[in-house]
Amino acid sequence: MEFHELLEQIGVDAPATVARLGGMESILRRFILKFPQDPTFSALAQAYDIRDMKALERHVHTLKGLTANLGIEPLRQLSAEYLEQIRNAVPPGELTTYQRQLTQEYRRVTQSITQFLAEQTG
Repeated sequence: MEFHELLEQIGVDAPATVARLGGMESILRRFILKFPQDPTFSALAQAYDIRDMKALERHVHTLKGLTANLGIEPLRQLSAEYLEQIRNAVPPGELTTYQRQLTQEYRRVTQSITQFLAEQTG
């Protein structure tokens, strides 16, 4: 698989994102390939598990910003919707659907990146 195919698979508008990064695809490549190592999602999941709403809001906001910068639109959109619900003081028990959807999409994206990396080194 080529890098541009990975970007398409994970929902990145490559031309717009590369333009936002000053035309440097190498920067996008470096940060996309490091995305699975970012601790934000695991911190978000932990905050959800213990129902720490302040921390959950902070981590969802961070994930939204990170995915917006990288152009990972499906994750950005889910993060934005989740964040809106948190800020609207939706009870923690009613956030389960948002957490589940975000987790599923996060895993899909990170598995795609991990598979791409394995193909590149194998």
